[in-house]
Amino acid sequence: MLSWCHKVSFFVSSSRTYSTLYLIWLSCFFLFFYWIRPTESADWSFTPSMRGRIEYNDNVLFSHRYKLDDFIARIRPEVIIKGKTEKTLFSIGSMVIGEKYFDNSQLDTVNTDNHALLQRIWSKRFSTTLDASFSKDETLEEELTAAGQPGLRRTRYRYGFDASGKYVLSDTTSLTIGGGPSFDNYPDGPYPDRDLWQAYLNPAVAVDPKDILGLFLNYNDADYRHASKVQTVSGSLYWRRDFSKTTYFVLGAGYRHTWTKYSLRYLSFSVDPATGFVTIFPLKEEKSEENGGFIFNAELDNDWSERFSSMVSTGREHYNAIDVRSIDRTYVRMTLKYRLTETISSNCHLSFDTTTEDGPGGRDNNNVMVEPFIAWSLTPNLAINFGGSYRYDKEDIRTDDFGIHRFRGWLSLSYRCPRLLANH
Repeated sequence: MLSWCHKVSFFVSSSRTYSTLYLIWLSCFFLFFYWIRPTESADWSFTPSMRGRIEYNDNVLFSHRYKLDDFIARIRPEVIIKGKTEKTLFSIGSMVIGEKYFDNSQLDTVNTDNHALLQRIWSKRFSTTLDASFSKDETLEEELTAAGQPGLRRTRYRYGFDASGKYVLSDTTSLTIGGGPSFDNYPDGPYPDRDLWQAYLNPAVAVDPKDILGLFLNYNDADYRHASKVQTVSGSLYWRRDFSKTTYFVLGAGYRHTWTKYSLRYLSFSVDPATGFVTIFPLKEEKSEENGGFIFNAELDNDWSERFSSMVSTGREHYNAIDVRSIDRTYVRMTLKYRLTETISSNCHLSFDTTTEDGPGGRDNNNVMVEPFIAWSLTPNLAINFGGSYRYDKEDIRTDDFGIHRFRGWLSLSYRCPRLLANH
């Protein structure tokens, strides 16, 4: 117990700057909500939950050279506060994830994930959404999940917000404009901190009650401090069809163009002809590159029967890796669920990512993950989950290629309290 208290206190003391940012972020959200608070009474609720998990991992660092296996205990308390009226929805959630490694205590960590959402309907035609987040995570697991990109296990702080407004021009036409910043900080390196600014424009037309046609225009400006600056403009046409309340299909395709600026540092020398002395001095040269490519995305979420459902998504996109590599990524994601009984379901997550990087020093990755598990609802609020996963990564770095394997097995128990302090 003392060791856990020590780790929590160490996390707080070593993260004073980021804790201050989180408090400012949280205060701004509450002040903004107070400013637009509705006069009508709101439906408020407070919902805490707790999840415990025991896991075996045979390659914790996902390395082909330094394999480390261990048993890991995770505790994840979470709380969600919601308030809703006819015109306003306010939600704030906070989660803490404590990890204890049985044989490698140097890997013990405490992470956190916090988010807030404020939606407001100002009139029949105009509404706004404000979404903010603050988190501390580990780059290794997050990048594997997001892009199938293996890397170093490092602490990362992430925070930012997205603000958008939607205006209904007519009964069938709408326009959404939004954007905002997000920031990634690595207090222990070796990755460069990143400031990302995004802006997007989304006009859409409802052809009929089930079909929507739209255009999504996006601009990203990623500044990797002391490393490079990457600007990307993309545009995509899409079609969405809602077959029912639980079944929909989305298909989009377009083009993106990317500009990259970076500094090339090297040493130069000169010889004094009179004395023969050699002078060495550093030089810095600004370089720039640009390229473009085809992008697409497709998603199908479907209930095939009362027992069987699936969600499939695929696409190709431009991705900025945390080590400042500019890569093209093609991905496939699939979730299958079959309900065995009213309370027990078998599930399987599958993913495939392939990334390519231009240039003689680039590297390509093919990453596959299969994750079957059983979910059992013991009561409406208590559930048990057990399963395993296998991940394989094939990496080609031009001069060499190798494969990385990892197996995980787990058992988890979660409890979600009924809505507490609810006034409706």
